Amino acid sequence: MGGRPSSPLDKQQQQHLRGQVDTLMRNFLPCYRGQLAASILRQISRELGPQEPARSQLLRSKKLPQVREHRGPLTQLRGHPPRWQPIFCVLRGDGRLEWFSHKEEYENGGHPLGSTALTGYTLLTSQREYLRLLDALCPDSLGDHTQEEPDSLLEVPVSFPLFLQHPFRRHLCFSAATREAQHAWRLALQGGIRLRGTVLQRSQAPAARAFLDAVRLYRQHQGHFGDDDVTLGSDAEVLTAVLMREQLPALRAQTLPGLRGSGRARAWAWTEVCPASGPGTGGGIRALGFPSHDCRLNSLLVSLTPIPAPCLGSVPHSCPAWGPLDRSGQLLDAVHAAVLAGASAGLRAFQPEKDELLASLEKAIRPDMDQLLRQRARVAGRLRTDIRGPLESCLRREVDPQLPRVVQTLLRTVEASLEAVRTLLAQGMDRLSRRLRQSSSGTRLRREVYSFGEMPWDLALMQTCYREAERSHGRLGQLAAPFGFLGMQSLVFGAQDLAQQLADQCLTMALNCDQAAQRLERVRGRVLKKFESDSGLAQRRFIQGWGLCIFLPFVLSQLEPSCKKELPEFEGDVLAMGSQALTTEGIYEDVIRGCLLQRIDRELKKTLGANDVSCTLDGCLEVPWEQEGADEETEAEREGRTCSRQPGSGAQIQPLCPPPSQGTFRS
Repeated sequence: MGGRPSSPLDKQQQQHLRGQVDTLMRNFLPCYRGQLAASILRQISRELGPQEPARSQLLRSKKLPQVREHRGPLTQLRGHPPRWQPIFCVLRGDGRLEWFSHKEEYENGGHPLGSTALTGYTLLTSQREYLRLLDALCPDSLGDHTQEEPDSLLEVPVSFPLFLQHPFRRHLCFSAATREAQHAWRLALQGGIRLRGTVLQRSQAPAARAFLDAVRLYRQHQGHFGDDDVTLGSDAEVLTAVLMREQLPALRAQTLPGLRGSGRARAWAWTEVCPASGPGTGGGIRALGFPSHDCRLNSLLVSLTPIPAPCLGSVPHSCPAWGPLDRSGQLLDAVHAAVLAGASAGLRAFQPEKDELLASLEKAIRPDMDQLLRQRARVAGRLRTDIRGPLESCLRREVDPQLPRVVQTLLRTVEASLEAVRTLLAQGMDRLSRRLRQSSSGTRLRREVYSFGEMPWDLALMQTCYREAERSHGRLGQLAAPFGFLGMQSLVFGAQDLAQQLADQCLTMALNCDQAAQRLERVRGRVLKKFESDSGLAQRRFIQGWGLCIFLPFVLSQLEPSCKKELPEFEGDVLAMGSQALTTEGIYEDVIRGCLLQRIDRELKKTLGANDVSCTLDGCLEVPWEQEGADEETEAEREGRTCSRQPGSGAQIQPLCPPPSQGTFRS
């Protein structure tokens, strides 16, 4: 970390990675352009079509998602050889973690020893669990090994550890001085990880939805149909994760067998942290530190569709040797940094074209909207007839037996979290009302009202709600895994974001301090009643959206061999429409999506009661498209700013995370 006098990658490696990123952008951008057209079609259709009968009653919050800044002393395992050293850590409002040699260095504006964006990290506070993950990372069966050193530094008991692990970057090992400090840092880091990770999911901007749909479509074209956590992060971070998952198997295959020692010793060599290089150290290889691999994702990575090794992707030059082997950690971190820089540059270069495309699509689609939808409905009807047999067979055989348990578990997950929010709101309004009646100080009143309004961002208070969202993690993961769904972190984040948003919506009403107590007493019942209505609507959308995330990719993969070959005969009709917003593949997916949503809604009616579920589908095809949105901040826009911004700035937190990924797709 720190200064980087030179890159640890040689020219051949750098050229290879540039070729990999160029190939990724060349294959991804056509998907993105098509999804931008589809998103504009959805947006205009939503504006012109009938409104949903059930709408959110609470005021929409104008606050931006924010990471609570946190700072304090910790110790960090760093150096070469590694040892525990005191540092001063700062969590910034944009979700970046920085660490300094001491507090005065931070206060004087000095450069940090290191820093990292929290996107993609997982926090562990158990040393035993962390060591088990190291064991899983490098099992003894990999290659020859020698006797492991018994007194490994990591096995020395650490009282209050904070381990941050990442699939494609080095691990960060911290320790707090007290249990209270560890708890405060745990809440702060978990909040930063969540808000950094869900910046795109919270946005309902057409371009944000188009990007996420394009990533899914791109990966389907690569043969990956299962849903996972690859879409956590900004646009550039998501593309980096996509490419790193393709690169990692070859990197691991070449580096891990050459690491010395057995299981845990080689795992630590993979995750070890080295100091920054200085003059005479042989270049900048140590400036990057050692990255690591999230051991819980290891089985996922090796179970993905095999990628030809050692050269992944299609590039016009041969794949370099990723050596020497004792530099595996530094090399992986450098590869991640190079891919991220390339993805950021590619998205910046695409930004002007994207802006122009969005403007032209609006002008082209709006005048012909009615005709486009009529033509789309005709093709969808014919497609539905052709695939009805195989689709119904697949749904009855594979989906129907598991659907009730999945829906009920999703409902329990979100229901418990929102009930905890309601309890907090009721208790908070009662407490504030009592305090306001007891005090006549204007300053005190303003402070109490402000403190109450900040409740959704109080990590300690909201932790009860967030913990409820995590309780079904294991059970739901077991139910969804057979369908290829491995995005449980995204799902939990979605439930937590939903709890935070509904809490914030309840507190957007400005209170006049002179009449605060009286107003609170009058509005308490009305606000809680509206919260009940909004939470019911949000629960249904949550279950619909995540039900689609679990089942849709699986059904598409099952129908791929039989039904996909029928699509070319519809190409002529779709091309005759003359709109890039409509494609045969997109209409085909809409038909399947509509049938799945009908089944999900049918199960919801059984669970909640026939009158509690509003099915807004039209002939098994249409899906409730998202409500009003805001512009998301892309990598290109962020790079042009000098001041730090909150993750997701300009994007509202939305009641469904993610919304049903509906629409028409362009290949």
